[in-house]
Amino acid sequence: MERLITILGPTAVGKTDLTLALAKAYGAEIISGDAYQVYKGLTIGTAKPNEEELHIAPHHLIDILEPNDTYSVSLFQRQAKDIIARLNDKGTIPILSGGTGLYVQSLLENYNFNDIAPNVELREQLDILYEERGIDGLRHKAEDLADKGGIQINYTDKHRLYRAIELMEAGHYEGVINQTKDGLSYMGPVIGLERSRDDLYERINRRVDIMIDRGLVDEVRFLLHHGVQRERQAFKGIGYKEMIQYIDGHITLHEAIELIKKHTRHFAKRQITWYKRMPYIKWIYIDSSMTELDIFEQAQSIITKNLGI
Repeated sequence: MERLITILGPTAVGKTDLTLALAKAYGAEIISGDAYQVYKGLTIGTAKPNEEELHIAPHHLIDILEPNDTYSVSLFQRQAKDIIARLNDKGTIPILSGGTGLYVQSLLENYNFNDIAPNVELREQLDILYEERGIDGLRHKAEDLADKGGIQINYTDKHRLYRAIELMEAGHYEGVINQTKDGLSYMGPVIGLERSRDDLYERINRRVDIMIDRGLVDEVRFLLHHGVQRERQAFKGIGYKEMIQYIDGHITLHEAIELIKKHTRHFAKRQITWYKRMPYIKWIYIDSSMTELDIFEQAQSIITKNLGI
């Protein structure tokens, strides 16, 4: 299996600092898992790495699209897979860092986008099987189907077993191969960063103030002036949609700033909820007494145990 280190967590939790430190230590290259950093010109509002940070390690999937272009989770998955394969071929460890939960999870668990819809009748049968025989019952059914397809099922999570059985019943074995017992398609740890809610919200509010000081309003005005359409996907991101409301005269600058802070806090809460559904994440809780070195050493310990490096 190909190697991949993943760093995730809610916005403003400290992913960038840890990712850069690890990239420097391991000679790694960084893959952005952010749905908006792909757009050229969207720099301040997406907290894109600055020039100094970009020189620490090569970055991928940043500034690859024009702001009027569209992007999707399936396209991200294909591009990230290609990059991971290429880096592994030359002996370089990729580090995936980002906060867009669906994008990251689709890559780690090798979501298939083959339009095989959930089979309601089959799932009702699996519900009965699960009630009567539990995980073992689902596991045995999955293993029987896997044997017929000449593949192996390496995980025991109810949700993944349901989907694996569904795919195999439809004859789509490719979507369930090459996964670890945790349902992961890559060898390497998935490290999550978390802080207390008060600490995280304070960091979010401070980050928004910094974005305003760095010229977020001018950035949005520049993009609009150069033809980026208000309804485009790039402007759906937090920070941009609120600034457009301000520029169009619907709200004051103070109201826009407060909305950005509020929407970012809510987004962080949704991110945390999403990640808690990913049982393979190894969490590092960052308290006020921890230094960047402390966080790095904890992450390094997890990587050493998982990859032996």
